[in-house]
Amino acid sequence: MKVKTLLIGGLFMLGSNAAKAGDVFEIVSFKFKENVSMEDQKKALEKLNTCVKKYEGFKSREYYFSKESNSWIDSVVWTSSEDAKKAAEQIMKDPETGKIFSLMDDKSMVFSHYERVGGTRK
Repeated sequence: MKVKTLLIGGLFMLGSNAAKAGDVFEIVSFKFKENVSMEDQKKALEKLNTCVKKYEGFKSREYYFSKESNSWIDSVVWTSSEDAKKAAEQIMKDPETGKIFSLMDDKSMVFSHYERVGGTRK
């Protein structure tokens, strides 16, 4: 199920207007803890927009929700693999993002970086 979810998230990002050859896609699949309301989930993800924008190499961020699996896909486009990895390390040390991540079910989280190797567009 997690692999299927990640592939779907990757397909969304490959269609992104912000994506260019050489960009790196950070795709995270996760659920919030059961006691976190949908309203609080949305607020938390909106706060992450502010946090992620300040890191070198950030290009865009989108997130998607699946009612079927009660899970989220968070997709971030970075200019390079180095920028993506550096931001991932730094964001984990940020107290503001720590508060947000504490609302998430860490056992459900799958985090990966991808580089575009092909595809087609209309």
